[in-house]
Amino acid sequence: MTAIAGFNCLDGVLMMSDSEETTSAFTKSDCDKLYHFSFPIGTVLTGGAGDGHLIDCANQELHQFFAKGGAETSGVPLDGEQIRTALNEFARAFFEKTVVPCQGVLEMLVAVNHHKRQTLLFHWSENRVLWIPPERHECIGSGSIQLHPMLRDFQFSPTVETALFCGLRMMFHAKRIVQGVGGKTDAIALLHNGVRRTFGTANTERIEALVSNFEQFLTKLVYTTVSNVHATNPKIQPELEENVERNFAMASEEFRQIREHYRDLLENPVL
Repeated sequence: MTAIAGFNCLDGVLMMSDSEETTSAFTKSDCDKLYHFSFPIGTVLTGGAGDGHLIDCANQELHQFFAKGGAETSGVPLDGEQIRTALNEFARAFFEKTVVPCQGVLEMLVAVNHHKRQTLLFHWSENRVLWIPPERHECIGSGSIQLHPMLRDFQFSPTVETALFCGLRMMFHAKRIVQGVGGKTDAIALLHNGVRRTFGTANTERIEALVSNFEQFLTKLVYTTVSNVHATNPKIQPELEENVERNFAMASEEFRQIREHYRDLLENPVL
């Protein structure tokens, strides 16, 4: 079982996944579900859901495909549609030669940076590859039951930092609700300039704790304060309004503190 999300950001593509792997009916372990490699003129980041062996095979053959220039045209930088076409040809061949004979299941998110110009996000399912345009995001795996509705409310292009914070909130809920999705959350960004930014599971765990506390704060103070608009006893109305204004002021200060805490977690990561 897997939950993998890919975000189109202003400065690149952010991909995140859970780390839980079911090894038998009774046991599970942690594993890396995000895979990255560099080829002569670019970098690729992938996350796969389905048969683990097929995912490993697909990653190895994708690596060879790009290393041998499978998506090249006389060294000229390609656009998203040209890369999608090349990936579709690869996906059809791999599906027919490997996935079908094994009767396996394979689905992948693939981020491609070509000539350090722009990082593009693709969704590979069976023998077809779909280009995910900016302002749209994608998810795969069993965790999609929880992630997909949350991604529909996130149809804009954020910074990587915003996508990380909001994405960890989504993963937190997926790991709480979806059976087989769990462990720590891995997150890697592939920026438009070709730089790979790895956040590390120790850091995402700290940010996820901050996100959880923030949600509790919203529930216990902000939502209750906003909805406190009527009192059946007019005599307590002035006191009620005073309390509401005090809570709003408290919320404003709390927002600033949480933002600074998040900034500190990013600037001072656990090594």
